[in-house]
Amino acid sequence: MRSVLLTLLLASLPIVLGYYLNASAPPPTSRYERARCTRYCAAHGCRHATRANSPAYYHLRPLYVATVRGLHAGGAGNYVLMNILFYLLLLPILLVWLTYAALRDARRLRQLRRYV
Repeated sequence: MRSVLLTLLLASLPIVLGYYLNASAPPPTSRYERARCTRYCAAHGCRHATRANSPAYYHLRPLYVATVRGLHAGGAGNYVLMNILFYLLLLPILLVWLTYAALRDARRLRQLRRYV
């Protein structure tokens, strides 16, 4: 029971963080803005990122491009549906399941140590 409760608490953290970021961030725009990243950066590559200030961006960019191409595989009409299915259903369910399994296994290992 504790594992389930802890799993639900851990699963709620991204939701709380996402709400906070969306509530405190400026409104989204598809225009390029010199001062900050916008949706333009996601669609066309970020001009703000350099190898000096964002080395992870250059390492992860091919993965991002492959993800967007995969989501577009079903055509433009299915892109939104694929985004919803993948990011709002599949990934959260997978992460909650993996978190619960890790907590359950940790509890079992603690129980087994008592017998050793």
